[in-house]
Amino acid sequence: MGALYDVVKKVEAVIERKGLPLYKTKGQIAMKVGIVLSMIEANTPDDPVQIANLKAASREILGEII
Repeated sequence: MGALYDVVKKVEAVIERKGLPLYKTKGQIAMKVGIVLSMIEANTPDDPVQIANLKAASREILGEII
């Protein structure tokens, strides 16, 4: 457990580094993935499909590989 949470934290770090609007950008990613990123906690069970979808959506919206 924790891999999904780690990806969300990496996404947030990229958003912050790029100076993008946090909630709008996370919302765009969440809409593509179908999960609410702010609800992901360290003890949220990992789902390999959700992790892959989150990484793909993040790459598309943020323009870099997570």
